[in-house]
Amino acid sequence: MKKIVLMMIAILIVRSGLIAQIGLSQKTQKKEMTSTDTSLRCGFIGFSQNGDSLFRSVQIEAEFPGGGSGWRNYLEQNLNTRLGGKYIKIPKGDASAKATVIVNFLIDKEGNISEVTADSLSIVTIHKKIVAEAIRVIKEGPKWKPAWQCGKNVAYRARQSITWIATND
Repeated sequence: MKKIVLMMIAILIVRSGLIAQIGLSQKTQKKEMTSTDTSLRCGFIGFSQNGDSLFRSVQIEAEFPGGGSGWRNYLEQNLNTRLGGKYIKIPKGDASAKATVIVNFLIDKEGNISEVTADSLSIVTIHKKIVAEAIRVIKEGPKWKPAWQCGKNVAYRARQSITWIATND
């Protein structure tokens, strides 16, 4: 019989590429940009494909309600940990095995979660039901406090790794 222990790795949100986005049109931005423009002083590096301004980093990162401990509690209470016992195969002679899914997601300027995906390595090497569960729990999460850059709320890309560990009793 397998016993499952859920372990969170990297509970704090890891910045993905250190890029934030604000929703001003490219045309407006180009027209208003000068060498003394606040956006330039705030780390402006260019425009995304959809016209949002891109910044090297944010001044205040997006935050889950309740901070890091609130995020950990949300994940622990809402993940179906039993899936690990069902879909993680423990090699013969080993006492345990694990599966880590890395989930990427966007927290928009209003704090909503979108663009939730798993890293391609997770999709290839881990059972699809475990990957789907990691995506589900992130996607169904509550609103976050948005990231902030130069006096404006900005979109923020985040990563979260979730590890299931299966052990033999």
